[in-house]
Amino acid sequence: MNTQRLWAAIYIIGAALALWGGYQSLSPEETAQTNSDWIFVSITFVLTCLFPLGAMAYSRGIGVHEFRRPSLDRHPFGWWRDTLQPLRISVVSAALYFLGALFALPHTDHRGLMILWFYAALALGLFIGERLVYVVHRARIA
Repeated sequence: MNTQRLWAAIYIIGAALALWGGYQSLSPEETAQTNSDWIFVSITFVLTCLFPLGAMAYSRGIGVHEFRRPSLDRHPFGWWRDTLQPLRISVVSAALYFLGALFALPHTDHRGLMILWFYAALALGLFIGERLVYVVHRARIA
């Protein structure tokens, strides 16, 4: 099996696990000890909007001048040298986790609902941050 097929298979398995994890995380047994509130959700949203720009700035600071677009044939572990790849995996994983949690929404309590809003802030913040990266660094993306 070549590496392209291997990574595609790993990503498909990871996507299924993210969906399942989001679904499982909203069970009342899992949310019983949580205390998420709107301030936490708001801070999460702002920080996840800014994190991708910070990661790109760090990469530029250590000498990376050109960034490759994400694909299914590379590993997702190169935050500082191949920043767009793990960023895309993080965006997709957060969105799938949120989607999985949406399926569990009818069976959750008020704490689970706040955790769902946290997942939404995480996914949306990373998505917006990734879009900002593509606007700010478009000349450096190959």
